[in-house]
Amino acid sequence: MSIVNPRTPETDVPPQSRPLRVAAAADQPQPSHATAAGSKTAQPENLPGTDIDQVLETVQQKIAPVWPLQDYVAVNPYAGLASQKFLAARQSLRSISDLETFMPVDYYREQFREGRLRRTDIDAAVDELVADGVTGAERIDVNQVVSLLQETSGSSPTADAEFTTAENPGRRLRTFAETLDRHDGSHWCRVIRDEISKHCSTHYDEGQAVWSTPWQDMPLYLAWRSAAQYDRTFEIEGVAGFRKLVAKLPFEPRVALVVLLRRLSVPEHLWEAYLHCAALSLPGWSAWTSFRDREALDQGDEANDFAGLLAMRLTYEVALSEHFAFKVNLAAHTTPAGASPALSTEPTDEDVLRYALLRSSEIAFRRSLLSGLSQPRNNQGGQPAAGRRLAQLVFCIDVRSERIRRHLESVSGEIETYGFAGFFGLPIEFVPLGQQEGSSHVPPLLRPQFQVHEQISGCDPATTGKAAVERSRFRFLRKAWKEFQSAAASCFAFVETTGLFYGFKLLARSVGRGQAWSSRFDGVATSDRNRLGPALPALHECGCPRSRQGALAESILRGIGIVDDFARLVVFCGHGSQTENNPLKAGLDCGACGGHSGEANARLAAKLLNQTHVRQALAARGIHVPQDTHFVAALHNTTTDELELLDTDDVPPTHQGDLLELREQVTPASHHTRLERLALLPGPRENDLFRRSTDWSEVRPEWGLAGNAAFIAAPRALTASLSLAGRSFLHSYDSRNDPQFTVLEQIMTAPLVVAQWINMQYYASTVDPVHFGSGNKTLHNIVGRFGVQSGNGGDLMTGLPWQSVHDGCTYQHHPLRLLAVLAAPRSAIDSSLDRHEPLNDSLTNGWLQLVAIDEGRYYRYTEQQHWEEVDFAPAEVAAAPLA
Repeated sequence: MSIVNPRTPETDVPPQSRPLRVAAAADQPQPSHATAAGSKTAQPENLPGTDIDQVLETVQQKIAPVWPLQDYVAVNPYAGLASQKFLAARQSLRSISDLETFMPVDYYREQFREGRLRRTDIDAAVDELVADGVTGAERIDVNQVVSLLQETSGSSPTADAEFTTAENPGRRLRTFAETLDRHDGSHWCRVIRDEISKHCSTHYDEGQAVWSTPWQDMPLYLAWRSAAQYDRTFEIEGVAGFRKLVAKLPFEPRVALVVLLRRLSVPEHLWEAYLHCAALSLPGWSAWTSFRDREALDQGDEANDFAGLLAMRLTYEVALSEHFAFKVNLAAHTTPAGASPALSTEPTDEDVLRYALLRSSEIAFRRSLLSGLSQPRNNQGGQPAAGRRLAQLVFCIDVRSERIRRHLESVSGEIETYGFAGFFGLPIEFVPLGQQEGSSHVPPLLRPQFQVHEQISGCDPATTGKAAVERSRFRFLRKAWKEFQSAAASCFAFVETTGLFYGFKLLARSVGRGQAWSSRFDGVATSDRNRLGPALPALHECGCPRSRQGALAESILRGIGIVDDFARLVVFCGHGSQTENNPLKAGLDCGACGGHSGEANARLAAKLLNQTHVRQALAARGIHVPQDTHFVAALHNTTTDELELLDTDDVPPTHQGDLLELREQVTPASHHTRLERLALLPGPRENDLFRRSTDWSEVRPEWGLAGNAAFIAAPRALTASLSLAGRSFLHSYDSRNDPQFTVLEQIMTAPLVVAQWINMQYYASTVDPVHFGSGNKTLHNIVGRFGVQSGNGGDLMTGLPWQSVHDGCTYQHHPLRLLAVLAAPRSAIDSSLDRHEPLNDSLTNGWLQLVAIDEGRYYRYTEQQHWEEVDFAPAEVAAAPLA
């Protein structure tokens, strides 16, 4: 963009803040001359019919929310773009931002040299892109892609600081502040970001700050508007009159946006693109305000924090524009007809070649996976039970369950495993002891439907009440001690008097002799801790009457696929992660439980299905559970791969021998699982995994869901004994038990979508850690107890830290779009897709891939919405892409 700067106002402006005269950039629209400082700027010609509410709604739909730390779950940052083709969405994003959606070519060069990516994969990728109608695919061939891979490689990044997103020369639109910085060498974008971040951190604080803002009860925009009239920071930076500008702003953020856009001379047909550009300049706070608006709407309140954030940012830009009499002409973005923006561009050959590399790596993985699935296999462990099995263990579909399931089955043929969403179909809000409100233990796509309160089972109400009182007292004292530590009057004296004591404590924890205190058991006697869990008797008082309990139980068992041939023990295995000093710990817990441990859901499911009235209701619904089948809960610790059986005191004496036998088989399975994982984590000994779980300085306690690439819904026989290297979500499904295909539709519209969210968060955090990652974990600072920042300021961090996808030498997550493999008739899949347009959009636009296994043959669902039989060579099982 050309910039004309007639004069700089005669104020005391720091030299680094003064705009410099620059030459016009050839690839940018031509400028209009700004008026003299202090005079009114020319107003753009109004186009009739522009609705700021509709514009904001459209922009906000493209910004995925981010959940707070206590409920942190994976979110697909591209979710609002699913209605566009994958490559078209990239071009759209690249026209208004520096966001990246592809890995560097050097990443694929290494795969090509190592033989993990083959010429046949590249050839197939080019053919598929052409067949799918990808724009520009007809211009490339396999030789061009191979030639690109054979060029000299550069150095690969080993730290997040080395993975920088290069400035995008093809951008068609920038915010005013970005344009000013680009041409003047100033740093106003950084100043604006820090100012906004300062106000947002203060406004949303949840008790971390000792001194709270007096405007915290107001909406974000009004709180900022009130505070900014007293805050001189921006004026000290060199922008005179900022507080007067803020004082004259409208009180409603949407109205303010219209005023500000016009004062910046943004043509109305560019409002949507410009506001999207502004939102992407603050991706973290944009995501957070989107979440806050989402929560407000659910509670029936007014939701305008996202609009307020954009109004805040544009106010700073208007202040800069009018202070420096500095204007940008955006008229060149008008199409000849003058009706719509012309921001999107055709993909270049380089874009299409890089897209072909992504598709090639996905085909390589698909070939390896389907080849493995198609091979005949025998159980590697003991022989399958001739009669009734000892135990059926139901795990979450989480990729970390794949290894331990495989090893459990290899240890004994007496054990059968299943995969099901880790909240076990219970839409609960779990309320801890002594609290009135709890946390959602459901996937982010759902809402809790009833509360479940925690209690000490087997105790009288007086004991539980006493524990709740003691818990409140402990937590009050802990909070008071924390406030004393950080108070302005006492913090220095505290350090002087207790510093040596805390030094010994820190040393003890560093050598594994100490462990952070867990507040979960506050006020609960040691002898009662194993009995602290969800209460079943009060369910009917919390919105789940007995009639509904039977329906829930049926839904659970049919969803899992256990409707007959019950074992003596059926174990619901929730999962959680054990880490220390990790603000993003919830991201390692169960995503299906809203970023919490699955323990409460597992214990409630077991208790529910052991109830006599529930068994009777199930029998009336055609599911006959034997009287000698007992349901048990367990917790899978994904950091150590220990499997702890819970509520064992409730197991009848007739089953204690079975329980003992199960424990004896779990121990070697956990051991073998840990040995397999050691190859991926530094440390030669099995004990290193246990050390990681209690080490406050450990940045990689476990890999979480790194490597995830596939979602398989099929009978266990299809995947049994096949090593999937912890890269596949495994959901149990047998179409023979689903004549109406209702379970299939539930799987496709809930677990599959959640798995794709996880997959795309890992994808985005890997291909663009600058915008969608959360930087270096060692630099994280907690903000207001709800989020993290890198260092002492900057944007809110939303994605995965670098240490979650890279080990310092190589990538541990390989970014591939999720491959769904469904063992079901194609006609049934088509019917579900016809009823769920967003899911169909994800498939036809290339955000998700689908293969159906129909009558023993494999078919790919193309972006042209038809089925194409997949060509792969079963004899060539390449383990590398799976490992």
